[in-house]
Amino acid sequence: MGSQRQIWKWSREYFRFVRPSVVRALAPIRGRALAIPQQELREHAQTSLRTKQFHCEGGGVFAGPSRDRQGLLLPFLIPYQSLCDYLDTITDRGPSQDPSDLRLLHQALIDAVNPGTSPRDYYLLHPHQNDGGYMRFLVEEAQTALTRFPGYEAVKSRLQEFVELYIDLQVYKHGPPQNRVPQLAQWHQTHSSLAQGLTWWEFSAAAGSTLGLFALLNLAASPHSNASQIELVVQLYMPWMGALHILLDYYVDQEEDRVGGDLNFVAYYPTPRQAVRGIRRIYDEITRAAQPLPDGDFHQYIAKGLLGFYLSDPKLRRRHLRSNFQLLAKGGAASMGIFLAALIGRSP
Repeated sequence: MGSQRQIWKWSREYFRFVRPSVVRALAPIRGRALAIPQQELREHAQTSLRTKQFHCEGGGVFAGPSRDRQGLLLPFLIPYQSLCDYLDTITDRGPSQDPSDLRLLHQALIDAVNPGTSPRDYYLLHPHQNDGGYMRFLVEEAQTALTRFPGYEAVKSRLQEFVELYIDLQVYKHGPPQNRVPQLAQWHQTHSSLAQGLTWWEFSAAAGSTLGLFALLNLAASPHSNASQIELVVQLYMPWMGALHILLDYYVDQEEDRVGGDLNFVAYYPTPRQAVRGIRRIYDEITRAAQPLPDGDFHQYIAKGLLGFYLSDPKLRRRHLRSNFQLLAKGGAASMGIFLAALIGRSP
């Protein structure tokens, strides 16, 4: 377990360096979003940047100066995460649930992690849609950033596996409503070894996280990436850290999704008590999987930070108080400290 001094250092870097850097880096992307010719797409892009900025901020914890001395990560993370958030918004609210359409749109994420690949027309099945080159811009920015990582080739294949799982999830989750759960359950069966005993909804949550990409890119900052360390990071983030990340996100949105009739993975636990038990068990697996890593303390800090950050959300302030405390207590004093800092940061 990391010392309090380390935890303070990482937290200080995050609040003093990462968050302001993310805000600055998002400015040109906001400018591109404002210039989108088609009103509907322009509104979706602006909405995703406004309501999901915290995704870039959260992923940015890997970009603190002590982790990313050369400043390589944020130039990739900001356009890539913005692209993920934009795609999530337009597929949530868009007119098409056709799997072919959804896969073509999400091909942008594969292209973004393959420098040298020419961006294409991702709206081919909807030629009337015109984003003024917004998606192309995000893809090219991410590609350019990746060329600066000296060890990218060492992590490329594993990183692309993360991206492919993410795309599968988005296609099944946004497809025709009657097909969503059966397809996700079948998909889970085909990846049973990767799921490591997780339920279909827990595994689906794990696939929805982008944190594993950023953890791998921390390793790619070195020209001499250690193959065994790469595999340990993959096994930590898929499925454990990814599952904790996205289940907490759904945990916060339970009431909102219930009212809106949206798919919420936490709702598939048989009871609220079992939901808390399942999330706590996943946290324990993170502790176990992080131990062999030389920087395991940092990855455990990520898990503690996820608990503190998500449980500080205003949506939870009058709901699930006992369950919230049980989850927060799992991360100990570090989670409580991050919870309080995030609470202050969220206050108007």
